[in-house]
Amino acid sequence: MKQEELAARLLQTFLTELDDQLGELESELLMMERDEDADPERLGRVFRVAHTLKGAARVANVPVIESTCHALESRLAEARSAGRALSEQETAILLAAVDALADAGRRLRAGEPASAGPLGALERRLSGGMLFPTPPQTPTAHEPTQAGPAHSNVTGAGHRSARPPSPASPALPGQPVPAVQSVRVEAIKLDDIQLAASQLSVTVARAAARPAVLEALASDAERWLARWRRSAPRLRQSLAQSTIGTPEKQLVEQLEGQLRRLTAELGRLAVTVRRDSQALQRASSDVGEELQRLRLRPVAEAMEGLPRLTRDVATASGRLVRLELSGTEVEADRAVVDALREALLHLVRNAIDHGIESPAEREKAGKSPEGTIRIAATLRGADLRVTVQDDGRGLDTVAVREQLTARGMAIPENEDELAEVLFLGGFSTRRETTSISGRGVGLDAVRGALQRIGGSVRLRWTPGAATTFIVEAPLRLATQRLLVVAIGDQHLAIPSGSVARIVRIVPPAVQESGGRQLLTTSSGPIPLVSLGALLGPPIVERPAAGKRPVVILERGERQLAVAVDRLADEMELVVRPIEHRGAGALPRLAGAAILPDGQIALVLSPSAIVAAGLGRAYGGASVASLTSEAGPARSARKRILVVDDSITTRTLEQSVLEAAGYDVSTAVDGEDGWRLLQQDGADLVLTDVEMPRMDGFTLCETIRGSRRFAQLPVIIVTSLEDPGQRTRGLDAGADAYVVKSGFDQAALLATVHELLQQEPG
Repeated sequence: MKQEELAARLLQTFLTELDDQLGELESELLMMERDEDADPERLGRVFRVAHTLKGAARVANVPVIESTCHALESRLAEARSAGRALSEQETAILLAAVDALADAGRRLRAGEPASAGPLGALERRLSGGMLFPTPPQTPTAHEPTQAGPAHSNVTGAGHRSARPPSPASPALPGQPVPAVQSVRVEAIKLDDIQLAASQLSVTVARAAARPAVLEALASDAERWLARWRRSAPRLRQSLAQSTIGTPEKQLVEQLEGQLRRLTAELGRLAVTVRRDSQALQRASSDVGEELQRLRLRPVAEAMEGLPRLTRDVATASGRLVRLELSGTEVEADRAVVDALREALLHLVRNAIDHGIESPAEREKAGKSPEGTIRIAATLRGADLRVTVQDDGRGLDTVAVREQLTARGMAIPENEDELAEVLFLGGFSTRRETTSISGRGVGLDAVRGALQRIGGSVRLRWTPGAATTFIVEAPLRLATQRLLVVAIGDQHLAIPSGSVARIVRIVPPAVQESGGRQLLTTSSGPIPLVSLGALLGPPIVERPAAGKRPVVILERGERQLAVAVDRLADEMELVVRPIEHRGAGALPRLAGAAILPDGQIALVLSPSAIVAAGLGRAYGGASVASLTSEAGPARSARKRILVVDDSITTRTLEQSVLEAAGYDVSTAVDGEDGWRLLQQDGADLVLTDVEMPRMDGFTLCETIRGSRRFAQLPVIIVTSLEDPGQRTRGLDAGADAYVVKSGFDQAALLATVHELLQQEPG
């Protein structure tokens, strides 16, 4: 996507959000104006609107709105800290600001500067201290938005090593923002519609069998009529010679007429039902296709933040890095794009921090001082493949083996199995943690994000020259082409794109070598496992006598043969996700589908099946077995709950804590955090203050008021550098208070360690 197109889209998104937020802000202010007493909850909602608009304006690069919202936020923070209601003058100013911001939105849509109207005058008065305190200096559209060198060493998809133009520059005067005729629909509503469509498709599939039933009845009726016509002359002659009365003779004649009418009506009905069924199938298919198109998003959306991320991380780590993107126009399901966004975030951070060397190291190795990260998206059948390659030092296998030895874990002899170790949670080759990345934590998050969508990730490297991560995921999640098989009474479905071929085997085709089974094929031996045995209870095998069907799965360069009891069918089915919890067979599932007969088929994750199957077939250490070997260490790890409504902050804190060896779970706000705490428990809570539904202070007070968690250590992390807020946090029962702007991960980890050491029991 071109920078200008991205800027226009981000601005259009901001303007839509501006309308929604201003409507809420005006409504809350009017309610506050009518109430004489201070309402902390309503004031908090008004504060959050101003805070949200400030951040959104920064993303859309509209400094005048950002500056104005910052000033409004400052005054609201003062009122909230003092626990007082807004004065008449303050409410009037805020309502005037709502009008000015709405006017600015209209001007931006028309291609005019936002500051040309009343907002410019209001912002100047605010900056001059005439109304509210002077806001901090806001970068302009032509200044760097973060501290760092005046030049940047990051590029987008091009080949120049210069700073790209800001992707969020608003339209210039005289250039209207392109009107986008669109309606925002919540993702959950799309999911609900998709569920209704899946139920419709099941009904349509059942209805598809009805025409055949009617046609069979019509055919039977025709045969009956034909037999009647052959027998009728003899029957009439017999009746004429008999003493049967006239009513009975008339009844026989009526019966023939009714049979003729029944036959004709059944024939017409069968034709009509067949036609209607076909029309219903076409309509259902059209609805499904349109829903698929609604869910498709360009892969570019998963890559939008990567140029800025590359620039910031490279600057912080003293690297020179070029980012090259290709294949951004490829489209995939929105859930795939969302998971890919999370995966790419970690992969790029890790590539810079672990892969790309410093300029001095690169020059010493005969390389250009500027490293390159290339991200390319391509289509492979029904799958999306994304490669993330850097020209850095490659995988440090020596460090990996040292860490395994230090942990008392088995060291795989196979290089591919050694690379799999990096995807274990909490595993890192770093001796010191950083706020940028830790490959063990990042890759664990990458695999987790991809497993949720039935995807996979593999690692290839050339020592001293390159590291390549190969990400594969289905293009579509809602409906997939699936091969349905059966193990005992349970139906299972395998995405057809991962099926290389299907064979039927007899015992001579199976060989044993080193305690593992191999299927002999023309292209060489392939590891063979029983799918039922691999999945385990409650799946129970009941193989039929004779040749047993075997499905050969292929994921990247790896193949695995899985034996099943029988083959059912191959069909397009709607797949519903399954929430992954716990261990066992569940992580090997990608969802569930309803078959035309109403039965449920569990949809398998080919990547997880191949990984687990190869580990069992070779008798070696799969990811699962390595994790179980590290079980005592993992079970002894302290569990920390991170509560923050910012995904960026959650990711940073989670990475820092997991790299330090803690088991971390996250929640999006206080209410969600309290629910997770009651459900799963924790050894320590790290919480933000400003959050919707339940803020950090209330969460802390709720924890202290609980008999079960009264002694649980709580750390409050906030961006508000206000002594009063610190006092309130400590009064609420927090054990420590950390300000984000002065965030020092070493200090945070020291505080966490100290509190956990003091924890009773």
